Amino acid sequence: MTKIKNVNMLEGPLLPAIIRYAIPILLMGLVQKLFGAVDIMVLGWVADTDAVASVGASNSIIHLLIDSFFGISVGTRVVLARLIGAGDQKRIKAACATSVYLSLLIGVLTGILGFIFAPAFLDITKCPTECYEGALIYMRVYLLASPVILLYNFGSAILAVAGDTQRPMYYMLVSGGLNFVLNLALCMVLEQKVAAVAIATAVSQLVGALLVTRQLFRMEGPCRLRFSEMRWSFSACRKILAQGAPVGLATALYPLSNLQIQTQINSFGAATIAGNTAMANIESIVATVVATPMANSITGFAGQNLGAGKHDRVKKSVAYCISISVALGVCFSVICTVLSRPLISLFVSEEAAIVAAKTRMRYVLQLYCISCANTCLSRLLQTFGYSLLSTVNSVFSVLCFRIFWTELVYPKCPTFEVLCQCFTVSWLLLLLLNVAFTFYIYHFKFKKGEMKKLK
Repeated sequence: MTKIKNVNMLEGPLLPAIIRYAIPILLMGLVQKLFGAVDIMVLGWVADTDAVASVGASNSIIHLLIDSFFGISVGTRVVLARLIGAGDQKRIKAACATSVYLSLLIGVLTGILGFIFAPAFLDITKCPTECYEGALIYMRVYLLASPVILLYNFGSAILAVAGDTQRPMYYMLVSGGLNFVLNLALCMVLEQKVAAVAIATAVSQLVGALLVTRQLFRMEGPCRLRFSEMRWSFSACRKILAQGAPVGLATALYPLSNLQIQTQINSFGAATIAGNTAMANIESIVATVVATPMANSITGFAGQNLGAGKHDRVKKSVAYCISISVALGVCFSVICTVLSRPLISLFVSEEAAIVAAKTRMRYVLQLYCISCANTCLSRLLQTFGYSLLSTVNSVFSVLCFRIFWTELVYPKCPTFEVLCQCFTVSWLLLLLLNVAFTFYIYHFKFKKGEMKKLK
């Protein structure tokens, strides 16, 4: 087997390097998102619509609790990219060790609190009675796996910023394959099918976390972990949280605002919940292909070159990443629209659920290029050190606006279609703000050499 070589972000042609760096992230994210999709697909094969709705009714809550902390790992990416670009090996080691400790600490707290308050979250979102028990089981099992889920996420962030995106991809392929096999096996053994798919996901996540941690202790370079050198650094923690906590908050805003929307969706019954869940899973898979790889590439390439003072490479890498992401967004919107029925049928078979999924597709997936541009511009603001500004944009255009929509616009025409329109309009508002602030920072900070330092 050919030895894996890390991508050099500071030298050489940019476009080939970005593509080589992004493709493993794409595949890794695709498999990771397929975890949830496989759960729903298997339940669609072996159980009824209520079982599928059980996962759907709990997904918004799980994303709120887990994905918001994934955002904090962006702080690790931003801080490490700058330090690697500057060649500060002592602080690199401190940031890596602190990131691992931080992931475990956050994961344990999330698991405990999530397990205890799961019923309260389901009550808040008015989970239908027919899928309440299944949703509670799925939530509790999934959230108990929070420590290993976050360890994998933070560990993969360290490897990726160091230039190694291939190994995390291989590890995710292993755990993703294991997840599918365990789903089928446990569904044949256990009577409670929702519990079976939840346990399968938790076990597969554990395997992925173990593989990533093993590599962190075996890799070469300043990011390598050694037990004798692993020290908690308050300075590193402060920097990571200063950049990552606002991103975590912004990440939480989407599922938090979606909780309000999910509450309204739940009132339409199990078929609409299942259809909405099916399309949301398709959207999350598309996002891993068209948005996430380029956003992470911006952090790595722009961050390292910013730390090294190579501003021309910063501009070129950002231009490449945004252009590729938006172009892919348009292409996948067309593909998914043409293949809408067979794609949706992978998750649900009931006609009412398929109709609901197609309704959401018209206002969300078909306009996903807007979300791609927002993802890249938001990550650029974060990489430049303006994570708080990026979060303010999201608070206003996502959280506040979607609450405004569900409370004042939706009641005047209480249809599922009007709920879906909320996503499109909030994206356009966010894009306007992101473009305005990026223009200001580029012309009045970046070009004048007055970029914000990470303190």
